[in-house]
Amino acid sequence: MYTDELRIPDGVLSDPEAFEIMRLWAAHEELHVTLNSDLSGGAADFGELLSDLFEHAARMFSERDGQSLEHCRDVMLRDFMERVGAPKDSIEGAILDSGERRLSN
Repeated sequence: MYTDELRIPDGVLSDPEAFEIMRLWAAHEELHVTLNSDLSGGAADFGELLSDLFEHAARMFSERDGQSLEHCRDVMLRDFMERVGAPKDSIEGAILDSGERRLSN
C-alpha cells in the first residue's frame, strides 16, 4: 500500500480552526473519495471550492508539463463538462456520523 502521504500545506497546522475537507485515492482503477459532510454552506459553496481546486490543478499541470495555463484550463474544463454531462452510474457513497470517522495518525 502507498504510505507516502502528501505534505500538509504551509499555514494549516498553525490554524486551530483548520479542518480536512476531502481525501482522494486511486485504487483498483477507481477513484475513492471521502468528503467531510460537516462542511458549512451548500452546493454553491462547494462549487467555489471546486473552482479553487481547478485553478490549483491547472497551475500544477502548466508548470509540470510546460504548457500554457490557458491551455491547461481549456483542456480540463472541456473534459470536465463532458464528464459532468454523462456521470458514471457506479458512483456510490453514504454520509457518516461523526462517530463513524476514524482519525489517522
